[in-house]
Amino acid sequence: MLIFVKKQINIVNILLSFFLILFTLRCAPSKLNGACDPESENFLFSALLEFGSSDGKFLCPLFSGNTPLRLDYGTDFLVFKQDEPIGNLKPFISEPIDHCESTPQLPSGVILNNNNCEISGTPSVGLNATKYLITAKNQNKQITTPLVIKSLFIPKFVFVANLGSGLINSFTIDANTGVLNASGAVAAGGGPESMALSPNQKFLTVANRNTNNINQFLINQTNGSLTLVETVLSGGNTPISVNYHPTKDLIYIRNTDNFSTFSVNPLTGNLVLINTIPMAYAAGESLVDHFGNFLYDPFYNGNLIESYQIDRITGLLSPNPIQVIPSDIRPKRMAFHANGKTLYVSHDTGSNISTYQIDSNTGLMSSVFPQTPSSGVVSGSIATDPLGRFMYKTNRDTNTVSMFATNAVTGELSPLPPNTIPTGTEPLGITVDPSGKFLYNTNIASGTVGIFSINQSNGSLTTNGTAPTSTSPAVIVTAGSNP
Repeated sequence: MLIFVKKQINIVNILLSFFLILFTLRCAPSKLNGACDPESENFLFSALLEFGSSDGKFLCPLFSGNTPLRLDYGTDFLVFKQDEPIGNLKPFISEPIDHCESTPQLPSGVILNNNNCEISGTPSVGLNATKYLITAKNQNKQITTPLVIKSLFIPKFVFVANLGSGLINSFTIDANTGVLNASGAVAAGGGPESMALSPNQKFLTVANRNTNNINQFLINQTNGSLTLVETVLSGGNTPISVNYHPTKDLIYIRNTDNFSTFSVNPLTGNLVLINTIPMAYAAGESLVDHFGNFLYDPFYNGNLIESYQIDRITGLLSPNPIQVIPSDIRPKRMAFHANGKTLYVSHDTGSNISTYQIDSNTGLMSSVFPQTPSSGVVSGSIATDPLGRFMYKTNRDTNTVSMFATNAVTGELSPLPPNTIPTGTEPLGITVDPSGKFLYNTNIASGTVGIFSINQSNGSLTTNGTAPTSTSPAVIVTAGSNP
């Protein structure tokens, strides 16, 4: 028994000696020269903190020559208002620089300070979302930061497609009140289902569901009246959606049996069919992302959303989807958040709104938020404001518009209080003007356009009357202008 106890004591002494040696080594003077000493066990942790920080303060002097140059505007997406001065936007730069430049050059009226990358000025033109590469450099280092900039157009025209009559109504917008004044009507084909504006706001393209053709109209930049350029076959059967490429002279038509791609003459607006891809299932309203890299298509009968690659050189669609993701029942209408990183989907027979995060490099979608409930069961359409603050949805069975705030970074939806405002009978189409000041909706059973002012602080809507249309107004778009 005594021998056993002695053995235990010896084992304990050996263990104590081992831990004492380890503790002595850990506290050796050569390792206590501070967190900036490469011999210190905390040196690696200091390096990780330094390279992960963004305040430009060096924890250790020796890091000052090794850390990468940093350039940060606090966001990767800026929205300016045409003819309104920009408050000086001075970025964080981790150390002095010698030169700053942008590729391409910033929009007309917007100034980049070549010494400190500060952005200022007064935008003189409207501009769709465009990616700029801001490069800062000094003798030893260089950093390039992508920055998306949008300059809002001045609101000018509203166009309404009427399913019953096949007419397209034109209106001018009072830029101060949002009130509409009729400026004429022209005949389209049968059952105009979708409309799209060219990026330069010169042409209006109408897809006619019942007559399998496309109308191309030239927009009078003074009064918004429309002149027919030509009518062409849609390249398939039952065209239900039309989208412009944001930077190339191309449009994509979603027929029920295929995608057809047309080239657009930028001077005359004339269309030429250049490609078709078979697609044999019922779809809703397809949508092209802000930069023309991906197209998203709701599989109406399959309760799915598909994404397709757009060739960055030719602009042609890939024949196979890069992703298919589940959605709620009968997805039909879609809208992007202003930053292009969030996609909202409404459903034809459900009140929920689906929110998908978009990887702008791969086009892949991910669903990170639960379905957002909305008033009504029979959804109409959805629209977002161009500054990325609010989202709105028409509800056909409750004769209301639902109102939501959107998170500027994640796009997450939050119902506004109150969540709805009354409209005319059976609201269907919806749009926000290019300045983000006014909202318009079509009331298909009332034969009117609802006019609303948007509270710029909280997104709530205030009604400002209606304007009469032709029979069964369904689709509505707003156009802006440049001086």
